[in-house]
Order: sequence, then structure tokens, then C-alpha cells
Amino acid sequence: MIKIIIQFIRINVLPLIGVSIGIILGYLHWFLWGCYWGTYPLSSECWVNCTYGALFFGYIILAIFKKDQTDINKQ
Repeated sequence: MIKIIIQFIRINVLPLIGVSIGIILGYLHWFLWGCYWGTYPLSSECWVNCTYGALFFGYIILAIFKKDQTDINKQ
């Protein structure tokens, strides 16, 4: 079981880094610029900002380094 988890982390290290950065930046956006009123969905809740940040930056990192990830899977 541990071996499977380590293999998963090795294969997906770049998207996991992107997701971690996105969570941190989403939290910072909520903390610094968040407002608790109105209909702006990114500023009302902390978990929404962190989720959007994780999805966005995970996707960006995966899109940028997609060729590198396919090379890893071939090995």
C-alpha cells in the first residue's frame, strides 16, 4: 500500500505542487481581499477560494508540464 502511494506521488509530483501552491494563493486571496457581502463567489468563503486555486494552479502546472509527465509514464 505504501509503495502504491509513493509511486502515485512520484508520477504526480508537479500537479500536487501546483495544487499546493493554488491552495496557498487561494487562502491569501481570501485573507487579503475577501469580502463577506455581495455576490462575488471568490471572496465569500475560504474553502471556495482554496478549491478554485487548487483546481486552477493544478491544471496550469499540468498543462505546462504535460509532455514531461508523459515521459515519466513511459518509463
